[in-house]
Amino acid sequence: MASEASTYRRLPGKKKGFLIGYHTLWQGSDHLLQIYSRLGVEDYKRFYFDDIQAIITRKTGTGRIQNIVIGAFAGFFCLFAVTSGGGWSIFHAIIAAVMLLILLINVLKGPTCKTVLITAVQTEKLCSLHRLKTTQTMMNRLRSIIERRQGRINPAIFDQQSVSASAHLTRRSPTGANRHSLKAQKHERGRVHLSLFVLLIFDGLIVAAGFMLTHAALTLLGSAVTMLLGICVIVALVRQHESNLKRPLRTLTWAALGYVCFSFIAGYIISMGIAFRHPEILRNQWELIKLFSSTTPWESPLIMTVNIMAISGAAVIGIPGLFMLKNPQQVIHQPSALPTTPVHTGSPKRIS
Repeated sequence: MASEASTYRRLPGKKKGFLIGYHTLWQGSDHLLQIYSRLGVEDYKRFYFDDIQAIITRKTGTGRIQNIVIGAFAGFFCLFAVTSGGGWSIFHAIIAAVMLLILLINVLKGPTCKTVLITAVQTEKLCSLHRLKTTQTMMNRLRSIIERRQGRINPAIFDQQSVSASAHLTRRSPTGANRHSLKAQKHERGRVHLSLFVLLIFDGLIVAAGFMLTHAALTLLGSAVTMLLGICVIVALVRQHESNLKRPLRTLTWAALGYVCFSFIAGYIISMGIAFRHPEILRNQWELIKLFSSTTPWESPLIMTVNIMAISGAAVIGIPGLFMLKNPQQVIHQPSALPTTPVHTGSPKRIS
C-alpha cells in the first residue's frame, strides 16, 4: 500500500469548497485520483486512463463576475477614504488596498473555466481544474499520457463525421431563441436564488420595523442580514452564469445586487453623518450603533427616503422572485429536441 501511495503525483490546481474543504487531482500509474478533503475526511474518485473517452474544458465568466464585484467594493472604499478624514480615512484606505490586492491576484490567475471528464458510465467535473492557464497545461500533459495508453487516432475520422453532422444540422438550422437554447447550459435549480429572495423580503420587514421600533438588536440583525444578502447575491450570480435559468430571474438577481450596493452605501453614509455630528463617540463603535439605532426615520428626511426606497426595492425584487421560483416552467429553460446525428459506432476514444 505504501509503494502504491508513493507513485501518486500531485497535479497543479486546487479548488476550495463553498464553505469547507478543497479539491485536488493526483496522477497515479494508470489512473487519475480526485480527492475532496474536509475536516479530516476525504472522498476519492478514480478515473482509469484506459476508460477516459474525453476531457472537455469550457471557459466561464465566473472570474469576470468576481473581478467586477471586488472592483466595485474597492472603488467604494477608495471613495470613502477620499471623502472621510482622520483615522477613518486610513481605515478605508487599508480595506481598499486589500481588495485591490485581491483583485490583482484574481486577474493574474487568468480566466476561469469548467472541466469535465467523460467515461462510458459517468461524466464527472474536475473541480481543481478551474483556471484556464493551469487547465491548458494539464490538458496537454494528460493528452500525451492517454494517447500512449490508448493510441493515437486518425483526425480524418472525426473530420468526416463533422462534415456529415454539419450537413444534417444545416437542413434544420435553429434561429432566435432555439439557437440560444442549443448552447451548453448547466442545470441550476435556483436554491440559492430562493434564499436570496427570502432574505430580501426579511430585510424589507426589518427596515419597516424600524419605523416603530428603535433598538440596537434590530440594527445588528439588519447588518447581519445585509451581509448574508451580499454573500447570496454573489453566489447566485456565479451559479446562474451560463445556466438554464431564464432571463427574468437573471435580471432580478442583478437588481438584487444593486439593492445590496445601495443598502451598503446608504447605511455607511448615514452612519458617517451621525458620527461626524457627534465626534465625541467617533471611536466608540458600540455608542455609535446605539445612537444610529435610536434615530428614527421620522427624525431624518434622509433616513425616511432611504428606508422607503429599501422597502420598495425589497418588495419589487423579492416578491416576483419568489413567485417565479414557485413555477419552475417560468424559471428554467426546457431543453428542446435536438436533431439526431449519425454516430460512427466503431470510432476510437478521443481526448478533446
